[in-house]
Amino acid sequence: MKQKIVLVVDDDADIRFALNLLLRGEDYRVIEADSVKACLQLIERITPNLILLDLNFSQDTTSGKEGLKLLKQLAPKELPVMLMTAWANIELVVQGLQAGAVDFIEKPWNKRQLVNKISSHINISENPSNQDSWIAYSPAMQQLEMLIKQLAPTDANLLILGENGTGKSLLAKRIHAMSHRASEAFVGINMAAIPESLFESELFGHIKGAFTDAKQDRQGAFGRAKKGTLFLDEIGTLPYHLQPKLLQVLESGEFTPLGSNTECFAQSRLISATNQNLSHAIEQGEFRQDLYYRLNTFVITLPALRNRQQDILPLANMFIEMFAHKYNKSLMTMSAAAETQLLTHEWAGNVRELSHVIERAVLINSANKIDTQQLILEPSTRSVQSDIPDMTLEALEKQRIVNALEQHDGHLNHTATELGISRNALYRRLDKYQLISEAGEE
Repeated sequence: MKQKIVLVVDDDADIRFALNLLLRGEDYRVIEADSVKACLQLIERITPNLILLDLNFSQDTTSGKEGLKLLKQLAPKELPVMLMTAWANIELVVQGLQAGAVDFIEKPWNKRQLVNKISSHINISENPSNQDSWIAYSPAMQQLEMLIKQLAPTDANLLILGENGTGKSLLAKRIHAMSHRASEAFVGINMAAIPESLFESELFGHIKGAFTDAKQDRQGAFGRAKKGTLFLDEIGTLPYHLQPKLLQVLESGEFTPLGSNTECFAQSRLISATNQNLSHAIEQGEFRQDLYYRLNTFVITLPALRNRQQDILPLANMFIEMFAHKYNKSLMTMSAAAETQLLTHEWAGNVRELSHVIERAVLINSANKIDTQQLILEPSTRSVQSDIPDMTLEALEKQRIVNALEQHDGHLNHTATELGISRNALYRRLDKYQLISEAGEE
């Protein structure tokens, strides 16, 4: 395997030496830069897999201006940048993350935590499919993000709960990518799609001749996952009479392929997911309580899209870019009316439904702007406001203004035209919602 390169950018020679020593011991190639100029010159010759960037180049300042400036200069390179700071300045860290950094770590660092973060972010950058659709601006998702950062480095079995279309398999892949098993296999199995007669073969494998159609040896999911992560989707659909077979493996840590007398070790981490209420299934005698306890060392609940209001428009914009590229169309924007319609829709199908709506809109749109006519939405069956009581009309208006400002790079005249109001009316709303800083100078 080709050695990964980490670029350490810090004016403190002792810090660079300590990181060099630590990371070389983890089989990384470490290159160093002691200034902004040295960093920019270096990456013209060598492309690192990750950059560790100190925000404060001078010991007598905590402004972080030099580090933030360099971070913005690095943005076009699309390299993962982790920030380092000795000062617990939350505002500075937030500015860094907004400027494109993938993570941060405080000095003095926890060695294992630092190494795990570096490994995870390199893996994520090299496997961008793990990140598709992962947007986390809403409070619910930010809280979830904090939780998975704590759980991902552990080996605990996890049970992911969530409605259809919320992204349970995506979350499982993200947890795998953030774990120390990231370099190992991720194997996903849809339990609802496995015929009962093939359950043991699919999970545990078989040897040649184990049954009529067994023409050759075949590894099951546990065997293929090895020391990686095994993801059992729709675990709630597993028939009751087959549940003891899975339970036995979880209890003993061993499994036997069909037709074989040789026991194999189950070394993978297990993540399961379901949209069903397993507690209710246990009460109904449809799911074993002992298996439930084995599966859920920790339960993670993915919020429904209707409870992630701040994520809807960023997700929609991401899907627009994705499908415009897929269908060879020019990049499109959304009208304010279209944005409002997306924000007030129920989204019973969650992120999956939003993806399909945007894909159809991109396909049928012949202009460079998506309007309400192109949004083919399923009729809502309940009041959205009952699910999101904090999303008032004022909140919706503020969201529209913020999006329009971003779309027009803070240009007030263009933003006002987009919103269908006068420049003076826009300025009053900017003042009302404390958005003056978002607007550019004209």
